[in-house]
Amino acid sequence: QFQDPLMEFSGACSGCGETPYVKLLTQMFGDRMVIANSSGCSSVWGGSYGLSPFKTNRFGQGPAWARSLFEDTAEYGLGMALASVQRRERVIADVNELLMEAEDEGPGVVASPALTGLLQKWVSHVDDAEKCSVLQPAIKRLLAEEEGPDAAQTLKAVVRGQDMLVPPSHWIIGGDGWAYDIGFGGLDHVLASGQNINILVLDTEGYSN
Repeated sequence: QFQDPLMEFSGACSGCGETPYVKLLTQMFGDRMVIANSSGCSSVWGGSYGLSPFKTNRFGQGPAWARSLFEDTAEYGLGMALASVQRRERVIADVNELLMEAEDEGPGVVASPALTGLLQKWVSHVDDAEKCSVLQPAIKRLLAEEEGPDAAQTLKAVVRGQDMLVPPSHWIIGGDGWAYDIGFGGLDHVLASGQNINILVLDTEGYSN
């Protein structure tokens, strides 16, 4: 309850039962949250009218939100998650290559000892979002300091992928009309895929989606 929510002033109907759940999710995962939202109530108060109830924290981090149709929301969200997986695999490979080059070339040639030390810690905790979040600010600061026209290509590659230093938390959010009727086949597909993706069904029992 002391965690700053990254969703407020949603414009939803008074007493809406959906918004408290999404607000709670932003308190837990909002700084790295990616939302694929199905058409329906949650997409109306979520941002389809030119305003967004989502905000950023003091570091400029906040939920990324996008909406799709009933029938393809599951695949839409799955596509986002798969893209993140591929981009993270790329930056992990780039960091490992940078560390190998730094070891071969010697201290300070490819990257500073401070940066390589932080990147080695990051590699050892690459799947731990909390520890990656702690390491990210210092890594990004050193990358900015060391990037330049004469920087190694591997360092420039790491800079390009630095937004993936922390693993995103992917969410597919929709109502009962999407999950139980029109889009249930896609929902089954996502569950069967085994991907690390979260699904929130806001069931009003009134087919309000």
